[in-house]
Amino acid sequence: MLLPHSNLQTFETYLQSKGLSPATIDRYKRLVVSFEAWYGSEDIINCQKKDILNYLSRLNNRNLQAISRNNALIALRHCFDYLLSQDLTASNPTALIKLRGLNKRKLHHTCTPEELTELADAYYFLEVKRTQEKQTAGAGQYLFERAYQAKMRNYTMLLFFIHQGLTTKEILRLQTEDIQLNKAMVTIPKGTQRGNARTLPLHATQTGVLMQYLNEIRPRLETNNTDETLFLPIPKNDPKAKKEAEASFKGFVRQLKRLNKNFSSFEQVRASVITFWIKTQGLRKAQYLAGHKSIVSTEEYLPNYIEDLAEDITKFNPF
Repeated sequence: MLLPHSNLQTFETYLQSKGLSPATIDRYKRLVVSFEAWYGSEDIINCQKKDILNYLSRLNNRNLQAISRNNALIALRHCFDYLLSQDLTASNPTALIKLRGLNKRKLHHTCTPEELTELADAYYFLEVKRTQEKQTAGAGQYLFERAYQAKMRNYTMLLFFIHQGLTTKEILRLQTEDIQLNKAMVTIPKGTQRGNARTLPLHATQTGVLMQYLNEIRPRLETNNTDETLFLPIPKNDPKAKKEAEASFKGFVRQLKRLNKNFSSFEQVRASVITFWIKTQGLRKAQYLAGHKSIVSTEEYLPNYIEDLAEDITKFNPF
């Protein structure tokens, strides 16, 4: 038997230590049990790479998509890593297996750091500053003031997207205590699933903006008075707050699309930043900066880097 019941319980604990979500843990356990049913009652020490390949071939014959077969492979990889940690096996037969046919992360357009800076500048001067100037208009002054505060909050968030390559969830998890203005650093807390904690330097343009946001803007935003969330607090089990945050981000994206036709999403911005890190600092450093637990996640951005490199070669060596 591959995993006795007691081992299945400790296997669940092992997966929890990896920061996986409950849904992912349940899925991996089901996939391991399915493999166990196929493998039979042989001792685990007899399981070899050819057995894993035969099982994946069986899944392929059932016309399962590549992503489903890859999920099964990942579940088994976790399983054998767990067994190794318990000294129940001597090797991981899944270690060198990679599946073909998986769609790699690919964006149609990645932005250079200069383009991202232009996007931030355009938002600041065409949205933030213009709204600030309208605050002195008298009629509707309160509404303009609220709009200015919200746009300053958005601008401050935008700088985290383009300089630290954060995800939307990471930005929403930031607390005021994560900002160290005296050291010009920000600590990104560990994510609940795939992200690693890391400490990143603030860009020179961020420190002044953050000082203004923390001292002047944030205290006046009513939604931030209840906790230490840096931007948009979303209390647990509060659907209304979640919808308001989603609506805020959707409006922000629409504004940025109006300002730059090449902008599509914050995922695109993150991909652009990670691609630049790979190009200038290498895969391992990019892995840390991006907060990836696995180098495989960072390697998904290599197609963007290779395409950028090809464009550079064509630009400077057109013949």
